[in-house]
Amino acid sequence: MKVHSINFLLMVCMLAILTPSIAKSQQYKLRQVMSISTMKSESTIYVKGSRKRTEGGGYAGMGANLVTIEQCDLKRTIRINDKKKLYFIDPFVKEIEEDEEKPAPKTKPAPAASKPQDTKQETKTGGIIYMYYNITDTGERKKMFGVTARHVWSTQKIKPSADACMMKDSMLIKTDGWYIDLPEFNCPVSYGGGSMSNKNDGKLECRDRFVSKRSGKGKLGFPLIEKRTMVMGGRTETSEYVTNIETLEFSTVKLDSMLFEIPIGYTETKNQEDLQEPFDANAYMKQMGANQAGQVSAAVNPNEPKKSGSMRIGVLVPAGESTLQLSLLQQRMVASLSGNKVEAIAINSEEDAKKYNCDLTLKTDITKVKQGSKAGSILKAIKNTDPTATSGYNVDATMTLINTGTGSTKAEEKVSGKFDGKADEAAARALEKGCGSLLQAIRN
Repeated sequence: MKVHSINFLLMVCMLAILTPSIAKSQQYKLRQVMSISTMKSESTIYVKGSRKRTEGGGYAGMGANLVTIEQCDLKRTIRINDKKKLYFIDPFVKEIEEDEEKPAPKTKPAPAASKPQDTKQETKTGGIIYMYYNITDTGERKKMFGVTARHVWSTQKIKPSADACMMKDSMLIKTDGWYIDLPEFNCPVSYGGGSMSNKNDGKLECRDRFVSKRSGKGKLGFPLIEKRTMVMGGRTETSEYVTNIETLEFSTVKLDSMLFEIPIGYTETKNQEDLQEPFDANAYMKQMGANQAGQVSAAVNPNEPKKSGSMRIGVLVPAGESTLQLSLLQQRMVASLSGNKVEAIAINSEEDAKKYNCDLTLKTDITKVKQGSKAGSILKAIKNTDPTATSGYNVDATMTLINTGTGSTKAEEKVSGKFDGKADEAAARALEKGCGSLLQAIRN
């Protein structure tokens, strides 16, 4: 009896010694860099139990001030703007396994006299968003930051029914990454509820259902390295976006539980767009300059002589669509064109082009900026790929490079397609794409 008592006491002591170590090992801090094209953004991530907090990760001065808290135990995401002291609650959407899908029960309409006469927002049942997952574990393993990572491939096809509200085109997401298992943290991907509803003048809210089917014998986990390719297929065109995640730091720390709660004194908003800050052109220019290593700064002094062997392009303010912030679009094009022996400057007239010794003048005519489907909202919701992508716009523009001396056309690019973001951001992405094509044309 005495021996058993001693053994029991030893066991209690061992548990007392080991428990703090175990608790600590389940709390983590990570620094990760996400890149989209030439844009890079760094975020800090904290994980404790079944909750995750992400700070930073914005682009072009937008989204960097937002904090995202995933409360997996409560099946919701909290998005916070500390500057405005606002927060938005985004509940996880309940997915229905395809085998379990059943038709909605039929209900008799209420008598006309019993219908309340008020102005409350009505809810319309939309269609179905089908999600097909396939996960493949390659069997490869390697040590990363002292833990064993698994090499996993996955595909996810998102297909809306014809009567779906949120999106009309299908989407394919392919990932290739290295993942680890974090104790207690097992959070499903959140596609959002309120942030992905389709509203019509504030009077009608349309909600789709999500139905999923999974295949494959692998599992994901927490990504340390991940390449994600998103392909959106429309009837006339296909758009492809590639994002990369790289982990810079992974360590165990002791974290305060309040980091994963709604801050005291903050106000809830029902509109996620209230959290966003206005577009900061200076922040964008600074970030572009930092990310485009080896390129000439966009802020070229037009009064200085051109550098030897370089070409100078004068960028005029775009014409058309007066609702856009055209001067900011001009600066985005200047930043996009600058670099690799190309100096781009903002000008107001063809006379300025001659005055500042520009070899070429860029004229841009924006002929259409029309809101498209809600595919951009899907992109934003999937791991917060792009905080600015709150909708999608179809943009048409003609961009012409003209020889300053002769007035002849050097190159012309017609840009047409669907781009993510609000109107100004979508237009900027379209024009940046056109700038890339023009640079390629004049270098060939």
